Amino acid sequence: MNDAIRTAELVAKNPLAGCTPTDFAGLLGRLWEQGMPPGDKTGWPSVDKLYTVVPGQMTILTGWPGSGKSEWLDALLLNLGKQGWKFAIFSPENQPTEIHVAKFIEKYLCKPFGAGPTERATLAEVSDAIEAMDGWFAFLCPAVDTTQTGFCIDEILNAAEAHFRLQGGWADAKLKRGLVIDPWNEIEHLRPRDLSETEYVSQTLSRVRAWARAARIHVWIVAHPQKLRRDENGKLPIPRPDSISGSQHWWNKADNAITVWRALDDPDNQNVEVHVQKVRFKHVGRVGIAELRYDRITGRYSEMIRQVGVADYYSR
Repeated sequence: MNDAIRTAELVAKNPLAGCTPTDFAGLLGRLWEQGMPPGDKTGWPSVDKLYTVVPGQMTILTGWPGSGKSEWLDALLLNLGKQGWKFAIFSPENQPTEIHVAKFIEKYLCKPFGAGPTERATLAEVSDAIEAMDGWFAFLCPAVDTTQTGFCIDEILNAAEAHFRLQGGWADAKLKRGLVIDPWNEIEHLRPRDLSETEYVSQTLSRVRAWARAARIHVWIVAHPQKLRRDENGKLPIPRPDSISGSQHWWNKADNAITVWRALDDPDNQNVEVHVQKVRFKHVGRVGIAELRYDRITGRYSEMIRQVGVADYYSR
């Protein structure tokens, strides 16, 4: 019997009793021979040194409005799509959806979609990009009572699962799939009266992470930080996962936590820092900062020459 199947059956029979190390002997032998499996590359070598993408994990992404966190995440999805990943995207702020798709096309073609001083993509190129990306992305709109103002987390997870099941191969461990929830504040949060916000965030993130692990789907949650005081120079601090409204659990529950940072007081500066602030498993990445250059015309991100190291990160 396959070792992974045997272990899963043992856990299913008596989950509280758990398994002994002997139950994992076969899997551990293969890990010893083959090495700890790294995640998939992001498309930026400087980021790959810090963060790679593994099915079944949960990444929390934050940053100030206008810092480009959603744009960076879209660019990441596009790079992963070229490696065979499929995505379900719940992004009510990116409406209408055709505008969101046009932004993906710009990134794919390295040309602007709309007319302007820079040569735009031709209609034939747009058609080719649509065909190339077909099947990479599905934009979720869960069925819901029109009297409701939003969608709850379970409706989003159920809609994503329904989409991937329709694609086929739901139980195929080789398939690589992701779910984007962008942003957290657009979800309908039906918090029971007897739960504090901290308890609600903890329970909800635990439920999302458990779903991600069981389904082997990587989940990205984009969440805005709460207001923070500016420093003595009037500049906003770099937000962290525990800067997100709710609780420290944004940091505790995440497998990976990333902040996208740009100097908002200098609109002409398109240098972007990707702060990897937590990585649960060391074979997947490490804490540090990578610097990228944002191209406003195409929405693409490219490498900067310099990379900030771990020592520099902790000295900030």
